[in-house]
Amino acid sequence: MGRLTTNQKTSKQDYILHLTRMQVIVLSYACERFARLICGQDWVLRELMESAWEKRSKEATGNPTSLVYDCGWREMRRETDDLCKRIKKRFWGLSDDEYKDIHYDQYADILFDIHQVLKHRIWTEIPEDERWTCDGNAPMRFGKEPLAKIERVKD
Repeated sequence: MGRLTTNQKTSKQDYILHLTRMQVIVLSYACERFARLICGQDWVLRELMESAWEKRSKEATGNPTSLVYDCGWREMRRETDDLCKRIKKRFWGLSDDEYKDIHYDQYADILFDIHQVLKHRIWTEIPEDERWTCDGNAPMRFGKEPLAKIERVKD
């Protein structure tokens, strides 16, 4: 598909995509994280790098709780922070405490809208006494596309 551009033809055609519950959760996660990356929210990149480092540590030591692999947890965090600051400054022109938000990028807005719809749907399936997150907020449309719709397939 390549890089998205605003001159690509759009269609009012609707599509149906059948997903498992886990696929909905993962797709929601991916939409949110990528939308935030597009907006220069570097904490997502930090989280990704830390996760990769932890996986390497587990593979090297055989211990899922080991954080001593390679240069050590604190050194990895320092390197991650330094790298993210440089990337954020170079490509977004932002300082460490700044980031772009809604309406910075049309595709990020669409991705975030999809994320909201999916996370809200998963929230509706949680028992009421366990619902304590903001996922119950009705999805708000930020992008130019209509909000996605999701229905649970009857068993």
